[in-house]
Amino acid sequence: MTWFRQSSIPARMFLALMVILIGGYLGGCLGGTGISGSEAVRIASGEIDFVPQHTNAELGRKGFPPTAVWGITFWIEAKGTDGGFERRTAVEIHADSGVVIAVHHNP
Repeated sequence: MTWFRQSSIPARMFLALMVILIGGYLGGCLGGTGISGSEAVRIASGEIDFVPQHTNAELGRKGFPPTAVWGITFWIEAKGTDGGFERRTAVEIHADSGVVIAVHHNP
């Protein structure tokens, strides 16, 4: 502990900041999810107004401290073009409560 008292103030601040950041990151990453991917797709499908050709569900983290969020994307491929979308909607679902956080439309 003597080395800590002898270190400079910026070194102590850096060490304290690193402990806070690592603790916050691990606290968010080690948490479980309250709902499954299929349940998140079911919840998100109520937010769209078209029948999708494709669906994708990915679990990610958002914010600090990190919060588990399901990102559900629904889309219809554009006809006659290389790539592109006729319709695309992404829905963010809180992975613990199942609450819709945001809906992003890209018609």
